[in-house]
Amino acid sequence: MTLPISHPADLSVDVLLDTIEHQRIGTEYQVLVDTVSLATVGHEALARFYRRDGAALPPQLVFDALHHSPFTLFQVELLAKRFQIAAAPPEGLLFLNVDPDAFMQPVSDECRHPMLALFESPQRLVVEIIENSSVQEAHLSQRLAEILKAHGVRLALDDIGSPESMLSLTLLGGVDYFKFDRSWLSRRGDPAGMRLLKALLGYARELGKQCVLEGVETEQDLELARELEVDLVQGFLFRERFRLVRA
Repeated sequence: MTLPISHPADLSVDVLLDTIEHQRIGTEYQVLVDTVSLATVGHEALARFYRRDGAALPPQLVFDALHHSPFTLFQVELLAKRFQIAAAPPEGLLFLNVDPDAFMQPVSDECRHPMLALFESPQRLVVEIIENSSVQEAHLSQRLAEILKAHGVRLALDDIGSPESMLSLTLLGGVDYFKFDRSWLSRRGDPAGMRLLKALLGYARELGKQCVLEGVETEQDLELARELEVDLVQGFLFRERFRLVRA
């Protein structure tokens, strides 16, 4: 595997190559909890990376660097997804983040795409598509959604409402789960913001979609989620149920 010289200033190529070569990866499984009963109904798998000395690397820095080398990004995503599925808790839903840039690398036969081969239990898996920050990314995300839907994989749209994202209405209508960004919790005192959130939740209910509120850290956050009749919540309020697995 080769990486170009271009990379984030505080993540050297040597460190990144060492992390990839020796597969210093892990997964943090964050619970998704029923808002009313507080029962665990599933987990979201989040990639984690480590230096040689065991210190954690910021995942976003790693992925930002990998985007400069698309095929390396594809290799790392495939490796991470295999590990996330193999090490996952045995019961409940399993939410996986899939980077459209990684998935859409050219393959000779779409039906034998190595990532699609991992999604053999669609009744359990939910693939999260990251909200878009550009029109080009929106096209990639839409194509990814179409391919996965054609193979019976359930989808979630992640980070809805994040300040760094733009919302694709076409994509919104084609997913099974709406995952609302934690930033909505900071807008609880904003009447216009709450009206918009309630409208999106109402739209989801009309279409039979499940809704998840991310970033729930306090009992007050949980109470708001219950008032909004959100189906599932996720966040540090339930940290004692998180699980970290190293490869």
